[in-house]
Amino acid sequence: MLENCLKEIVTRFNDFALLPKTVLNGGGILETLVLADIARHEKQQESDDSMQDKLVLTLISLEEENSLKNNYPVHQEQSVSMYQKPALHLNLYLLFSANFKLYAEALKHLGLVLQFFQAQQHMSYTDEFSNTHKLTFTIHNIGFENLHNLWTVLGGHSMPSVLYKARLLYVQQSPLNGADVITNIDSVEHLN
Repeated sequence: MLENCLKEIVTRFNDFALLPKTVLNGGGILETLVLADIARHEKQQESDDSMQDKLVLTLISLEEENSLKNNYPVHQEQSVSMYQKPALHLNLYLLFSANFKLYAEALKHLGLVLQFFQAQQHMSYTDEFSNTHKLTFTIHNIGFENLHNLWTVLGGHSMPSVLYKARLLYVQQSPLNGADVITNIDSVEHLN
């Protein structure tokens, strides 16, 4: 579910009209944005150049949307009461890093991320379970100290980047249970 959501963002970004298209020898188009872990793992650092000279989308964190947590799980459909556990609503923190050798090229591509989300602040997509998700993207500002801490945790040197908060991805996989509404109560006890 998370992977499909992030792949949808990557696909839409790479199809964005303002992006410069680089045609490969095989006729395909070179991706500008890739879904990858920007963290610098020692074993991957030397051999993996799939992130070189690209924008990299990395999921940094998940957060439950607490304001939607207390919805009432029972509703009535005709004469049947339906019960389902409340859906899990998530906010995603997405880091877009411009991993380019040339600083000017990194800034140019980071500007494309800003243009993309300015033009498409809202995005809807349907997942593999036929659920429609409506995501809203906002820039998530973190201070210099938190930015330093983020890049320290990621294990790499700081690079031009922007952090977006994507709201609300929901997860609902609990079964829908139902029972008939109680309409009559019979008692066998009599009062004297």
